Amino acid sequence: MNQRLREPTLHRLLDENVRFAADSNGMTNHCPMALCALAGMGAQPARLQEFFDKWESRFAAPAKPVIKPVSRDSWPLSVGDASAFTALRGYFEEWIWRAGADAVLEQVLSRIPFAPASGAFHALIRLGYGLEAEHVGEIAAGLAALVSGNLHIDMGSQQRVPATSVNQGLAVLSRAMGGTKFTGDWIVVRLRAASGNPSFYATLPAAPPQPQLLDHMAQAAIALYWQTNNFTALHMVTGLHAARRVLASLPVALAHRLPPDLWIAFCAAYVSIGAPPLATSHVTLSAKEILADSADTWQDLFTTAIASDDDHVIKMVYTCYCENLRAPSPLYLAAAARRAGRVFQMH
Repeated sequence: MNQRLREPTLHRLLDENVRFAADSNGMTNHCPMALCALAGMGAQPARLQEFFDKWESRFAAPAKPVIKPVSRDSWPLSVGDASAFTALRGYFEEWIWRAGADAVLEQVLSRIPFAPASGAFHALIRLGYGLEAEHVGEIAAGLAALVSGNLHIDMGSQQRVPATSVNQGLAVLSRAMGGTKFTGDWIVVRLRAASGNPSFYATLPAAPPQPQLLDHMAQAAIALYWQTNNFTALHMVTGLHAARRVLASLPVALAHRLPPDLWIAFCAAYVSIGAPPLATSHVTLSAKEILADSADTWQDLFTTAIASDDDHVIKMVYTCYCENLRAPSPLYLAAAARRAGRVFQMH
């Protein structure tokens, strides 16, 4: 755990966030996720409070009342019921205090369709940040969002030939569906359209049998984002980072069972943006675009992101930093700098 996420002001503000609805006018409540990323980059308590106050004044909607309470027996009936978020969040929070976060996480993810694309990956991202901060309310909220906004992509029971690699699987989809347009103002709308397309159903290969599947998807996602500068691709990057945190909290058997669903969501997101052919690695980033990967460069980016009120800048910079720590790639630094609007001296 990043010790900065133990910041008392962060936890107080996450507690206060319970007053806000899961979304407002169709837009996800990004406040708790951005606060965690800000804290992770070292934002001071005053800045955390300032961001919270601005978010509340500009975007927040009051939490919706509980329409129907849920119980240990009845909560699975709320899968896909957006109106159940508040009840689910409250119930999961009480359950976590009684049984512990790991036990509840295992129970919930064992009993619902694992749907990483729920809420345009925001449910998974919120859960990942809640786990990183070890904040019971946010873990509960992330689980509630996965249940109530469950976007399960059912590919049936037919046997599919596995892709030989992540990039080969994406190439198969690109050849079959490249350039296909999916309309809609929201990512979730386009995801639903893409995943329901008959060509997607007919073409999707099974997940490649790679032991490091998540790592290979993460590499493809950052390459895709750098190549396209696409907003959905950004959510693929941040969503996979969150998935890494969630899977690490699960028993081994369950963690091994869920990546095929992550692969399906990943592919549906890829198709939803037109399935562009991925550029070959040697042309993805030119020499003049490679930044000096140093503590000073990242700190400059942190300074810019901490001062930003754009939650996607905040989360993307923090995500790229974390992913670059474990699997260094010049694409992470370049993508974070571009998203933050910073230009650094090249070498």
